[in-house]
Amino acid sequence: MSVTIHSKITDIDSLIPRVVDCETKDKDVDRLIPCIFKQADIADENFILDWPKEDFAFNFFFCKLYSYRTELEAYGLLKDNMGISNILTPSETITIPRKSWKVSTRDHSSLFIHAQCSVSRVLMESIYGNLEGIKEQGPRVQFMSSTRELKYTIGGNRYKTKVEGAAIVGPRAQYLPILSFTGWFEHQTWNEFLIETFSVMLGQLTRNLSILHTGFTDQEVFIVGFHGPYLHIARGYFSKDLIRRVHAEGYSENETFSLEFTRGYNLWLKVDWLEAIRALARLFRYLLSGKAKVGAVQVNM
Repeated sequence: MSVTIHSKITDIDSLIPRVVDCETKDKDVDRLIPCIFKQADIADENFILDWPKEDFAFNFFFCKLYSYRTELEAYGLLKDNMGISNILTPSETITIPRKSWKVSTRDHSSLFIHAQCSVSRVLMESIYGNLEGIKEQGPRVQFMSSTRELKYTIGGNRYKTKVEGAAIVGPRAQYLPILSFTGWFEHQTWNEFLIETFSVMLGQLTRNLSILHTGFTDQEVFIVGFHGPYLHIARGYFSKDLIRRVHAEGYSENETFSLEFTRGYNLWLKVDWLEAIRALARLFRYLLSGKAKVGAVQVNM
């Protein structure tokens, strides 16, 4: 099954609606500045290894990020020409495999991808734990690190994808992701990157639709992922008419779908950290506000 993906990089204000006032937004960012960036504009490995005990926030995350960057450097992959901004192709036709992980050398890179998703998970869990009032704002969020196979249907045919970590709401057994994590692998093409991202979105979408008792409704799906040392957010919007038609009939011959991405953020740099953290805090606030078109949250509010 093939579909043409139109991709673009957009600003945070266009990607994620703001649901709190400016004062709360500024407080969120202030609470999420780790001590490592209160003293320097670039993260330092010596500081990470001797992190002050009295200010422990984000210590574990930066240990994970340091390990990930060390692995990238060891394999010559710690490059500036990576990240969404450098690899994006505005229009690309992909063919969705029945099993999304059966692409190129993806199977051989599963541990590497899982490690990246672990970094994203620790980051999002740290943000969630430090946002004031977020746990009272909406349903409780849990963070899953285990690999899960998710199923979705296109044109009556069953497809599968692997999710290497997610933020979920509701009972663990239901596995209702409101945010999934993705990774990349060496020599991965843009086409393969899109297959990974889009198939995870479809799996997450299907899990959210499964809990709704009102039939198909408009839904949006957010992903947080890495490409090289750069973190990004991706968003896909699925109208109820598209969901209904594709589920039953599949994609038409000239089917197109739009994906939006933030630019890539190098979290080793304070300037990028501040912009990324503003986006991720806003994302959590939006997802748990009840205004996001995410089935799992809508049901569990």
